[in-house]
Amino acid sequence: MADHFLGALKEIERRAQNNILVFSDVLTERLEVIAQNMVGKSISDNDYLKLLELYYKKFSKDENKQAMLFCLLRMQEVVFYKEHKENQDDLSKMEFNEEYDSITKAFLSRKRDYYQITLKNIFQRFILLDTLAYIVFLLVFVLLIHISFRVSFILLVILWALVLFFAKKKGVPYFYNSRIQTLLQDVDSTLLQVDQAIF
Repeated sequence: MADHFLGALKEIERRAQNNILVFSDVLTERLEVIAQNMVGKSISDNDYLKLLELYYKKFSKDENKQAMLFCLLRMQEVVFYKEHKENQDDLSKMEFNEEYDSITKAFLSRKRDYYQITLKNIFQRFILLDTLAYIVFLLVFVLLIHISFRVSFILLVILWALVLFFAKKKGVPYFYNSRIQTLLQDVDSTLLQVDQAIF
C-alpha cells in the first residue's frame, strides 16, 4: 500500500521544523487541505499516523490538551492494530504497512502508552465493580437466601469470571469509545471527519 498523503504531510512537518512558531497559520491551512482530501479515501496507517502527529503539534501550539490526548490515543491505537495483524480487519478502511515513518516512531517512543493505560484503567474499574458485586451477592445468597457458602461461592466465582470476560470483550471497548467520543468534541471538524471515516 502506498502512503499517498505521507509525502505532503512530511513536507508540512519539514516546514514546521524550520518555523519558529512551529505551526504557522499557513501550515495549519495546508494541513486542513490535506486532511480534507483524506476524508472518505482509503488511507494507509502511516498517512493517518503522520496526520495525527501533525495535528498533535498543532493542538500543542493551541494548548488544546484534550485534542492532544485524542491524537495520542488514536496514534497508539493504530500502532496496536499495526502490530496485531489479526485485528486489522476491524479497520477495513485503513491499509497497513510493515514500516513506520522514523520521525513518527521517534515521536511515539517519547510518549507514555496512554492507549494501553486507558484500557487497563477501564478494565480495573470493571474488576473492582465486579468484585464488589460478588461480595454483595455472596452475602445476600448466604445470609438472606440461605444458600450454602460453598455453592454460593462457586456459582458467584463462575459468574464473576463470566462478567469479566464479557467486560474485556465488550465493556472495555465500549467505554474506550465513549472516552474517544468525549475527546472528539475538542478536535477540528476536518480531523473528526477523517477519523469517523476510518473508525
